[in-house]
Amino acid sequence: MVDEMTPVKKSHRGRKIFGIVLGVFVVLIVAVTLIANAATKAPLAASNNFLHAMQSGSAESAYNLFSTEAKTTVTPAQFDTIVKQVGPILNAKEKVTNKKVDAKTGQASTSEITYEIKGTDGLTYSLVVNLTKEADAWKVLNFDSKKK
Repeated sequence: MVDEMTPVKKSHRGRKIFGIVLGVFVVLIVAVTLIANAATKAPLAASNNFLHAMQSGSAESAYNLFSTEAKTTVTPAQFDTIVKQVGPILNAKEKVTNKKVDAKTGQASTSEITYEIKGTDGLTYSLVVNLTKEADAWKVLNFDSKKK
């Protein structure tokens, strides 16, 4: 018979197991985040260079970041017209809202970087830049901007 005045010892084993599981979970989340950031670092840099060239009105610099396939779709003169129209509107601080890389054996790696930009016209835009890996460099395959 247990005396009602005698304290009952609680097992701390459950708390220890919970702490260990929580610790492993946190380590896994940090590892996945670091791996994802490392995988998207190079395409993000190429995409940022492309966007900043467009924002500064440097159509030639932005065009030089196009993939071979993109250059067959649009001429430098056509792209210059696009940059003159879009560049001034998107010439504001951008926020990366999504970034991903897709690498499959036997195919060129691709990446998609999505930005949110408050345009100089007061509207918010979503800009998606699709990239492809040519040799060892990330190149812009296409891009699309839409009002949110």
